[in-house]
Amino acid sequence: MTRAQKTTLGVLGGLALVGLNIAVVAFYALWQIADTAAINRSESTSGFDPSQLLPNSNLFWLAANASLILLLLLDVVVIVVVAMLVNANRRTPALAVDDRRWGRG
Repeated sequence: MTRAQKTTLGVLGGLALVGLNIAVVAFYALWQIADTAAINRSESTSGFDPSQLLPNSNLFWLAANASLILLLLLDVVVIVVVAMLVNANRRTPALAVDDRRWGRG
């Protein structure tokens, strides 16, 4: 694989990760808005009406929070990998032996 192909693949992977971040954060925000509205609807002056709550609200809560936590973990892993690659690329030229300096070239 050429350097240009690796760069293109890296950029597309980064864009995919940004898109995933946007989608998960939008899902989490929309779930939070819908859940808050459902709870406010269920609490009235005459009492509590559980039929106004979201169906399967516990599963929605689990999915929203798990997706957000897993996305944050993925972001951390990607940042660490990119930092390691950048660090490895910086050190590679410094470790190369210059044959002219040692009288071999």
